[in-house]
Amino acid sequence: MAVLPLVFLCILALVLPGSVVGVTFHVNNKCPFPVWPAAAPNSGHPVIGDGGFFLPPGQSKRVMAPATWNGRIWGRTGCDFSATNAAGRCLTGDCGGHLVCNGSIGAPPATLVEVNLHEDESKGSSYDVSVVDGYNLPVAVWTRPANRSSKCFIAGCAKDMNALCPPELQVRTSGGGKGKTTVVACRSACLAFGLDAFCCRGAYGTAETCRGSVYSRMFRDACPGYYSYAYDQAAVAPRCYAPEYVVTFCPSRWGAAPDRVAQL
Repeated sequence: MAVLPLVFLCILALVLPGSVVGVTFHVNNKCPFPVWPAAAPNSGHPVIGDGGFFLPPGQSKRVMAPATWNGRIWGRTGCDFSATNAAGRCLTGDCGGHLVCNGSIGAPPATLVEVNLHEDESKGSSYDVSVVDGYNLPVAVWTRPANRSSKCFIAGCAKDMNALCPPELQVRTSGGGKGKTTVVACRSACLAFGLDAFCCRGAYGTAETCRGSVYSRMFRDACPGYYSYAYDQAAVAPRCYAPEYVVTFCPSRWGAAPDRVAQL
């Protein structure tokens, strides 16, 4: 009988205020086409959401994660995992041709949601959206219930970066008919050219020496809240503690204030 109080105390400790046992990500697809979300953990953290899944237009899925999870989440597009395409492949964000990435990092360019969770409310969890390696989809991230402070909200993009992408950064694919191709992603200058000045490395490896470029400013103009290069000081990087977070691909109101976003 003495075991029961001990078990009760252990359970009570898990649900005490200020202690989050696990976190829920509500992953939504508001794009007019399917998205295959994927997640890759940082070293020492588990795979969440089976590493990847199919999400039709207008659908959502809950993904559970430990309260201290660190990793990245992104959306893949143009995937084909049919029986006639045994190898599998995604036009953007591909992870070795697999539906379930199982911890593998997606191939750039892809818009990345970077997450660093803390179970201690005083420390707060941090998250950001990065196009340092390029862009494929607009993404919005916020806490649930929605925090009215813009400090906890990362809006989508004010403009479609794929439509504005210059030819030297474009990732194109066939399928438009009559030999036409379509822009499915936009590479960063670092990914496209590999130069230290664009990649913030070598002699340009500090915030003082790496100040961005005409290309990063183009990403900044389209998606003001995202990291457009490694030392982007203007990016939104919230530190907000919550048991639930919302990740929405193709948010319906790009740039909308938190109080106007649907309570998903």
